[in-house]
Amino acid sequence: MESAEPGRGNAETSRSETARWWAFFLLIVSSVFIAGCYWMVNGDIWWHLKAGELILSEGRIPNVNRFAYTNPDSTWIDLHWFFQVIVAAIYGKYGTAGLVVFKSLVGGATVGTLFLMTRRRLPAVYLTICWLPFIWIYTSRYHVRPEMLTHFYLALTLFCIDRHIAGKDRYLWLLIPIQLLWVNSQGLFILQFCVLGAFALNELFFGGPKDQRVKMVWCILAICAVTSLLNPYGWTGALFPLELLGKVGGDDREFFQLLAGETKGMTQFLQNYGLNGVLMAPTPRLLLITAPVVVCALIWSALSHDKRLVYHCLLLTGFGYLVWNMNRNASLYAIVWGYVLVDSLGTIFKHWSKTPQTQTESGFTPSGFVAGLLMLFLAVNFMSSVVDVVQRNRLDGNHFPVRTAGFGEHFWYNHDAARFLAELPGIQNIYAHYNGTGFAGVVIYHGFSSDAEKAKRVFADARLEANRLDVLHDFIDVLEQGNQGLEKAEVILHKYSETLPVLAIKNEDLIYRPRFRDELIASKRWNCVYCSAEPNIYDGITIFVPSDIVRTHGIPTVSAEPILVSP
Repeated sequence: MESAEPGRGNAETSRSETARWWAFFLLIVSSVFIAGCYWMVNGDIWWHLKAGELILSEGRIPNVNRFAYTNPDSTWIDLHWFFQVIVAAIYGKYGTAGLVVFKSLVGGATVGTLFLMTRRRLPAVYLTICWLPFIWIYTSRYHVRPEMLTHFYLALTLFCIDRHIAGKDRYLWLLIPIQLLWVNSQGLFILQFCVLGAFALNELFFGGPKDQRVKMVWCILAICAVTSLLNPYGWTGALFPLELLGKVGGDDREFFQLLAGETKGMTQFLQNYGLNGVLMAPTPRLLLITAPVVVCALIWSALSHDKRLVYHCLLLTGFGYLVWNMNRNASLYAIVWGYVLVDSLGTIFKHWSKTPQTQTESGFTPSGFVAGLLMLFLAVNFMSSVVDVVQRNRLDGNHFPVRTAGFGEHFWYNHDAARFLAELPGIQNIYAHYNGTGFAGVVIYHGFSSDAEKAKRVFADARLEANRLDVLHDFIDVLEQGNQGLEKAEVILHKYSETLPVLAIKNEDLIYRPRFRDELIASKRWNCVYCSAEPNIYDGITIFVPSDIVRTHGIPTVSAEPILVSP
């Protein structure tokens, strides 16, 4: 009987630890889900929804730019089509609330996969402490966009490789169907090559070219490369991410940053705001807090004979480069660097479990020292988040409004104005400028139709992969030149059509360009047909239609007096 007591105690301890782990798992996953339950604010979702609806109704995937009248025949490589079909089906049945819940479920599944993958590395409390700061980074950019599927696929890729490391080789074959889904969901499918390639190099370094498991990894990497061709565009689609990278990362990078602030990197952030800006912006602050900790853990694990050192180093280098050059990649950083931190600490703890731990007179052990460091790590990150709540700063380049809990939509979508434009007779072309190209997506959703005679098309929208560079330059120049006078703006607009388009412009843009606004109101070539001051005068929208179209179709005019205010 006496000999049974230790066994019973070990079993009870094991059950207690398992229950504790599941409690933390549910807490983390539910927290990530709840963090995603806020009003939808990203503008791109509307042209994604329209594309998805067209794919479902027409039964074909687009290959030309149908939404812009300025370059209607330019090639559109729509690798987002699978995402678009999913969100269109959800929105058609459950509306915006369905999209918000779907995004939160995918986010919860992503973090849950990471937490599950690293389950046996550390005790539940330590594991939670390690992941929390990276979860805060992950949820900083948590929107209904194709990249949310990329996050999930990336987590699954890490999971499959991790199971292979644990001796379960069959999981590695799952990377092939994951790649098939990924290449038809978003252009970042090349990240699977990066992760699997890093692991293949690690295995080659530690195992040698004749090792059968090493050969298996390289074989699957080759199959995944072939699988990337299984998209609607073949070679063109498989190589398209390199073309897009050349746009946003090449000589025109600064120009594209004017259209998409989230493409800015840490170098430009520091140039604009200095080190003081790091203290005021949540994402850069958390990046600079967590990165040194991960690097130190990696070095420590190397001293503990970590056999995944090459793999970890390549992951940190690759994804560190991505986030340094473009802050929109912060979520990718959180997934990969968080995984490396937990894996490295797991190696350290495993090494200590095999060697006697020295204990000081106060009873402090090396594992206790690490526990203290992790608590300090959590405390610093927590204080960083408190600073963000107090300051409410938005210097990180995402330019999204403060989040509002719920399942609705932000007011700046201006659906009423978009529906008004959709019903306007006698016009097809629309220059829509509200939060850059954000409102153009809403106009596309409400106004574009498969019927060419009824279709409303915009000057330019947010699809960098479908709009020509010269068109995007002109899109910006219309208002910048327009501030010097209406006539110069009309010259640009006439480049793409003999007849002038409808102008749908955010009130703030007009108020801060008084000369352009006043000449537009006074011009006999234009009539104001819509002027909204909701929810306030700056965030409303005003619509001007060419006078000949107003007269021909008897469109009622309204006063533009509400926007005659000083900036």
